[in-house]
Amino acid sequence: MRARRRRLIAWLIYLRKPTQQFLPLFGFAMLVVLLGGVAFWALYDRPLSFSHSLWVTFALLTGEPTLDWPDHWLLEVLYYVLPLLGLIVVLDGLVRFSYYALRKDEMSPQWVRAMSTTFKNHVILFGLGKVGFRVLQQLLELKQQVVVIEKDPNCPNFAYARNHGVPVRVGTHREEGILNDVNVHEAKSIICCTNDDLGNLELAIDARKACPNLRVVLRMYDQELAEKVGESLDIHLAFSTAMLSAPVFATASADPSIINAFYVDDRLLVVARLSAKPSTELCGKTVGDLVRSYQLVVVSYRRGGGTVFHPPTDVVIEQGDVITIECDPKTLRDLHALNGTLP
Repeated sequence: MRARRRRLIAWLIYLRKPTQQFLPLFGFAMLVVLLGGVAFWALYDRPLSFSHSLWVTFALLTGEPTLDWPDHWLLEVLYYVLPLLGLIVVLDGLVRFSYYALRKDEMSPQWVRAMSTTFKNHVILFGLGKVGFRVLQQLLELKQQVVVIEKDPNCPNFAYARNHGVPVRVGTHREEGILNDVNVHEAKSIICCTNDDLGNLELAIDARKACPNLRVVLRMYDQELAEKVGESLDIHLAFSTAMLSAPVFATASADPSIINAFYVDDRLLVVARLSAKPSTELCGKTVGDLVRSYQLVVVSYRRGGGTVFHPPTDVVIEQGDVITIECDPKTLRDLHALNGTLP
């Protein structure tokens, strides 16, 4: 759904509540105009058409009488009462409705709820701090629809979310109805990545109760607690900062060619970048040779200024070429020996 169309639909949904509140007042005003019209049609000093009588009553509601002062006592009462009624009730209702409709606050729960209603199969991101901001950037790179919950009303990252059309619901995990405001029943996943372990866990549990099939990704500082939570509560992924950073720190300190590291099940894999040295066994081999001999993945291949991701297997590695590979640490050591670059 295009952004303009989405905002138009959200605006119509946003107007539903004030419209429902204004309709009784509008009906009351129409009833007053009708009854006043009947009174002027039947009792005024000179004959009036019924449409003229209705207009006279409406004009009185707006404080602009169009006829001379009447002689009948009931019409005199209407001349006093209708302008006050129009000023206090009708005009006040119109002003409130116009303000609500035209001066909408995009950080208000009502607007976020309206925008979230237009989303389907979206991601709910809880937390827009340093980690949440990076997660949001990655989600937008992946072309995902995102709705954010952030507890700090002065969060400096609101501007980035607003500029990218991401609704942000300001509130805490304990606020009643906050998951309904972000349309949790139509979401595909929720990412809880604040610096509050308990808050992340509580919102994850509430989200799972509201939507049992929701995919939950949880950030926790305590690795042991993260593992227990993941097993006992069927949380799909529970990460701790230590779990994510420890492999990278440890492997990068041992080998400067490593740019990332992670576990798949219980196996440690690294992503490393190697530059082919002259007169080594690595030069002359093809990408297919490396894949078959070492059971690795060649992520990218760079020669000069051009980079090719997942290069063909018949590409021959030459002096100065840079390859990015994914493998286990032992295989990386074997490749260093092949290239004469043991760390």
